[in-house]
Amino acid sequence: MRGLVGVCAAALVALGASSAGAAVVFTDNFGAEVVPNPPNWIPNDPTFHNFFVNGGTVDLLAAGNPFGLTDSGTTGSDKFVDLDGTSTQGGILETIQQFNYTAGETVSLTVDVGGNERFGTDGMFAGFRFFGTRDISNVTFSGFDSFQTPSTPTLELLGVSQIANNKAFQAYTISFTANSAGSVDALVGTDSHDQVGPLLDRVTVTTNAIAAAIPEPTGWTLMIVGIGGVGANLRRRRARTGARSSLA
Repeated sequence: MRGLVGVCAAALVALGASSAGAAVVFTDNFGAEVVPNPPNWIPNDPTFHNFFVNGGTVDLLAAGNPFGLTDSGTTGSDKFVDLDGTSTQGGILETIQQFNYTAGETVSLTVDVGGNERFGTDGMFAGFRFFGTRDISNVTFSGFDSFQTPSTPTLELLGVSQIANNKAFQAYTISFTANSAGSVDALVGTDSHDQVGPLLDRVTVTTNAIAAAIPEPTGWTLMIVGIGGVGANLRRRRARTGARSSLA
């Protein structure tokens, strides 16, 4: 009987938890920003709905800007950001919102970035700033050349890439799995300082938690077979017990 109970318990454990789908907790394609028409751009724009601007300056652009710069055409907005503003010091966009996570949760940042469409190659970085400890594992990235984990001046996890001026827009993603609960914000920036920087079209943060799952039909079958086996075993034990009593 213990063996059959073990089968049932194993089935329940196996079916009781699985990886939930990724949930979008933040996305911004800059569609809510107001750009005057003309001139269809704001140089050194210091104010965004969902971001602080740190470290330098950025330019907000729209279709019809005087430089002929274009966005990816895939985000549903014709507004985008040149990460190196007109002050000759590239900037950093950092989310105003902070994102809390729990142990076992996977947190991902995706930025849609293209080359500056003018000349040269620019450094681009994007990732997370941690508030408290940086207790993480399973760092993965795609699109980026590599990742770094700076500890000063703040705890960060950054994907880094060199973006050629003619590089088409693509998604760059970096993720981590939390070993314990914590909080981050997301950031993206450039080390460019010539008024010509990578073009940013969208920022998205997702989480992927471990959650209870509804068993698949095959899972229900396994559970029913196990439970039925336990019931049959109990009936046989009662029958044997009754037979021994009648012989006594």
